[in-house]
Amino acid sequence: KLQFLYLIGQRGRLGRPPSVPLMTMGDGSTVINVHTRIFPAASIVLAVSAILGSVGCCFAYGHDFGGTYWPYISDTAKEMPQAGFFSFAMSLTSLMIVLVVWVHHGKVKLNLHALADRKEEINEGQRRSRLARAAGCFAAPNLGFLACYDTARAPELHMLFVILFFLPCLVYLLCTISLYRLMVRKLAQRRAQGKPSIKRLSYVSLETSLRWKTRIATAFVCFFMLYLPIGMSLVSDWYDYRNDVLVHSFRALMQHCTVLCIVLFFGSMWWDFGDLTFRVAQF
Repeated sequence: KLQFLYLIGQRGRLGRPPSVPLMTMGDGSTVINVHTRIFPAASIVLAVSAILGSVGCCFAYGHDFGGTYWPYISDTAKEMPQAGFFSFAMSLTSLMIVLVVWVHHGKVKLNLHALADRKEEINEGQRRSRLARAAGCFAAPNLGFLACYDTARAPELHMLFVILFFLPCLVYLLCTISLYRLMVRKLAQRRAQGKPSIKRLSYVSLETSLRWKTRIATAFVCFFMLYLPIGMSLVSDWYDYRNDVLVHSFRALMQHCTVLCIVLFFGSMWWDFGDLTFRVAQF
């Protein structure tokens, strides 16, 4: 039997997180402690390595990427050997994103409970948190699918998975921003009332996190609109770039900027998770 637990490890009533990653308890059960910062760090390292490795291999081997002045990310990974590496790395990245989304959902849920002053406020924001979790978990597998179904062998399926990845990501970012604004408002109310701070909040700075996430999400929305809905409406063919080389090159640049925003957004959770520990118990 497996049990998954969240352990907030700041100097609160739960104490600091265990430094031992693997423990055997007196009853024979085994407990694995994982520092949650590993998940966003791993997702960023995998995604950036996949993109840079694919672009590097594409130029090193002189592979064709459609004739644009600036390549789409997937077009640099449609030929071997980078196609296999890109698919594998992005599939692992999608798994890491799911873990980040679930851990973040659990953390926000704990924080909303801690910030609730009255019983009727306990459920405030929980629906948005569940919507964010659903959107994030739905988006993540499509990242792996779009990498596996490349633009050379399955361009229609690739485009479908691109849309199914970026649209839920937009929902996830907006829901997360809304939740952070709620927590910042509740925290400000506690300070105004002279109540003690919540030690179980392990953010480096909740206000700073919200400020940067808002900037990143705003940039994401702008780049996303230029890349997909506006950019797609300006080209005569989504898959043949020869008639609209300039527009496709601009769309490819916007795609890189959109992906960069996603990397930065999930990367910011390194500071959000703080010393939050994810515990897996087998007994």
